[in-house]
Amino acid sequence: MSLKDRLKESRAKAKKTQAEVAEAVKMSQPAYQALESGRNQKSAFIPLIAQYLGVDPFWLTTGSSSDSFNESDLMEPTIVTGEIANQFVWIDVVEANFSCGDGVSIEFHFDAINGKIPFPPSFLKDKNVTESSMKIIKAKGDSMADFIKDGDLVGINLSQTEIIDGEIYAVYLAGEGMIKQVFKEADGSLVLHSLNEKYRDKLVTEENGKNFKVIGRQIWRAG
Repeated sequence: MSLKDRLKESRAKAKKTQAEVAEAVKMSQPAYQALESGRNQKSAFIPLIAQYLGVDPFWLTTGSSSDSFNESDLMEPTIVTGEIANQFVWIDVVEANFSCGDGVSIEFHFDAINGKIPFPPSFLKDKNVTESSMKIIKAKGDSMADFIKDGDLVGINLSQTEIIDGEIYAVYLAGEGMIKQVFKEADGSLVLHSLNEKYRDKLVTEENGKNFKVIGRQIWRAG
């Protein structure tokens, strides 16, 4: 199968239109149509297209088989060499644990790498993120539905810890890691807001702020 055939087959199985795919990965529809027609044989957007359609990006790019990637499963590490490897930046999918000492210092670390997902270098440049400062975690629960659903993969920029009012962050509060929309209050406190209205807001004040840490800003999601 050629690239255009793999794209058509994957899109048909995912029941998506060309317009939906193009919009999801932020490329023009004519550029996507050029891939499916065979006029273009390569694109930096292919890994993101694969992610959106729920197929293995290595297979979609090369036609060679590797462990399949489903939306409900984390991707196994894929080893590539040569020109193919240089086309993408491979970002770690991690298990994230939050640990707190005596309330003065909070440490955030990654215990295990469950796989990698390829991104075009243009994506990292656009998001002002590097290979080392971006990590991908798996969301749990429905407090941020419908924007982030249970099981979605969420990319966070570890270097962006300064709060921008209304943006979404991975944070730590009182022993719990969570993904929330964060708002600044006039008195200096922070509101951790859930998009699902059945969950109450959490307030970060001077009193409980010692047990609060911003891990990074959400810059990407898939699911």
